[in-house]
Amino acid sequence: MEDDLTVAFVNVSGDGAAATPAPAPVTLKTWGRFELLARVGEGGFGEVYRAWDPDLQREVALKLLLPSAMNPNLEYEEVLREARAMAAVRHLNVVPIYGIDRQDGRVGFWTDFVHGVTLAALLEQQGPFGYREAALIGLDVAHALSAVHKSGLLHRDIKAENVMREEGGRILLMDFGLSSLAQQAHGLAGTPAYMAPELFTGAVATVGTDLYAVGVLLFYLVAGKHPVPFLGFQQEQLDEAQRQRLFLPDLRPDLPESFLRVVNVASDPDPKRRFGTAGQLSAALSEVLGGTRVVEADQAAAAVAVPVKPMRRWLWFGLAGVLVLLLVAGLVWRERVTNGVTAGAAGVSASNYETYSKAQDLVVHSYLNRNLAAAIDGFNQVLKNDPGFALAEAGLGRAYFLQYHLTRNQESLDKAQAATKRALELDANCAPAYVTLARISTTGGNTSLALQQVAKALELEPLNAEAYAAKADVFAAERRDADAKEALSHAVDLAPDDWRFPVLLGNYEFAAGNLQEAVTLYKRGAELAPDNVIAFYNLGDTQEKLGQLGEAQASFEKALKIEPRFAIYSALGGLLSLEGKHAEAIRMGQKAVELNPGDYNTRQNLAEAYLWSPGGREQAMATYREAIGLAEHARLTSPRDPALLISLAYAYALTGDKGKSLPLIRQSLALSPDDPDVSLRAGVTYEVLGQRAEALRLVAKALAGSYSPVWVEHNPELAGLRSDPGFGAALAKAKSKGAGGG
Repeated sequence: MEDDLTVAFVNVSGDGAAATPAPAPVTLKTWGRFELLARVGEGGFGEVYRAWDPDLQREVALKLLLPSAMNPNLEYEEVLREARAMAAVRHLNVVPIYGIDRQDGRVGFWTDFVHGVTLAALLEQQGPFGYREAALIGLDVAHALSAVHKSGLLHRDIKAENVMREEGGRILLMDFGLSSLAQQAHGLAGTPAYMAPELFTGAVATVGTDLYAVGVLLFYLVAGKHPVPFLGFQQEQLDEAQRQRLFLPDLRPDLPESFLRVVNVASDPDPKRRFGTAGQLSAALSEVLGGTRVVEADQAAAAVAVPVKPMRRWLWFGLAGVLVLLLVAGLVWRERVTNGVTAGAAGVSASNYETYSKAQDLVVHSYLNRNLAAAIDGFNQVLKNDPGFALAEAGLGRAYFLQYHLTRNQESLDKAQAATKRALELDANCAPAYVTLARISTTGGNTSLALQQVAKALELEPLNAEAYAAKADVFAAERRDADAKEALSHAVDLAPDDWRFPVLLGNYEFAAGNLQEAVTLYKRGAELAPDNVIAFYNLGDTQEKLGQLGEAQASFEKALKIEPRFAIYSALGGLLSLEGKHAEAIRMGQKAVELNPGDYNTRQNLAEAYLWSPGGREQAMATYREAIGLAEHARLTSPRDPALLISLAYAYALTGDKGKSLPLIRQSLALSPDDPDVSLRAGVTYEVLGQRAEALRLVAKALAGSYSPVWVEHNPELAGLRSDPGFGAALAKAKSKGAGGG
């Protein structure tokens, strides 16, 4: 009864060696337009090939149904309807079906050809999983099942061989829907060890039978064995199965009660006592992991990868992304010290350890550009002398990861991953490496894996502030701002003299509109690190929003004195425009563009300086068009960045392209409805487009909190709105509702 169509993917072990036998020789050479490269799986229902799609120039997994597997009464149109429903499932944790066709008398499906390893192969390689890792995998499977069930489908064959961990760490549920075709052909489909007892008595598959299989999967991941299946509902069969059944507490006495309860409920022989939906299973697994809500992976993938605070007024200067990443990616591990020698540094010479310590310190102070290259050189020097120094490899990986975020150079990311992997090969308990792995996973949108990696780091170092900051990074990517703020607050408590954590926490207060609290935190960061260009820049930005223009200018000038950067010149130029110093503002904007001509925000800020200066409108429009070209290029890689979208909408509105502007306004507001910067910019853009009612509502919403109205009061594009009798009323209404959050 078992039909295994699960080997449509390359299974590789952790060291890249094949985890399955070599593919069988190909007997067929082609099927339709596809060139068949290797047969990688077969079963009673069909066979699977690694194939080449000449139209799209890519490898696919091609699954051909055997002619004997098809019921003569099962029409191709019925199979096609099933495949269409399967193809409609869109989820990060589901392998999508790309097409179906009938060629040479055989029906075939094709999907992604994914490189990874199945959970069955992983368990064989590494042994049983920890309960947290199993719960995180279960969450991804439950999220995928939820999407499958919402499409009106069932999986019918969930098992460890049908769940894969992709090379990048993503958990993928494979072969959903195909088993239903097997069931139509053979009357019953599935793997006996995972099948709910009612299926053996002729009952139809249901949501509950899928959830039963997930319960068995969780059991298998932590026990390394399958429970003895309940084959039916006759009392004697149930009693016998109960006597033979393996019990998790006996096999794994370390498992918490919450995890055991999830497994028992999911795999209860009585379907009425199981979880009712995949969502209920997800909620229960979330409680196992700490009681916090876990966001579905497809939502997390759409979120920004790092917590970036809204920048001055409504423009995104680029410095936010760079400087916050300096904070979150450049975190240094405080190793445990025993008798004056750092744990994990055994056998390292005193002079080499001193070089390592200096490199670590340079990473902490990588807010100065020159320090990062020096840190990389330092770590490489240490490893040249002591190739087995795991902490130095971890430090090098962290430094390369930071370099990647500054440059977006793929080579730097590759080096970061390689160094981190070497660190773990040298020391499987190297906690800093797990922190960097979590940041890499978060940047790639794989927050489920990132949470596992953070959990491992905290298991090794429960009181480590950097690990909590990495956890905040993951929560921010999942839009769990309250959880992220709580994790950062814990980091501040654990390391009160570290400048990074108050500045990061200040970013969250800023984003929430708590500007005075943000000022206090940024000042604390500047006190702890007086040459901290990040703290002074963020401080100036926040002071400007509070209408403290003199203090803001002093903070920006302090940041420029420490290290001149394009974004600081751009911010200072905007401030000078507010003060009516237009010639100086234009000069600052031009200086910023000279330093970074490819940045759309910098170009748009210069356009604004021209727009606000007498007689500068023509030059402003030309510069806005240049900014549009740069922003559209940036949108190719950041299509859901609300700050980018609203900036682009504003530029299109000013240059007369209403058709392109309006959809971008709506999209940016949908992505970030409570961001006061986005609301303010959207309101201004509606005003430019002549939609006064929407402009009044959104501008009032942005100003209803602690934002100073200084920018609105000086913007020449808002002269009509400021004089509108409804503006005061709209602002009063917004304040009375507590609108905008800032």
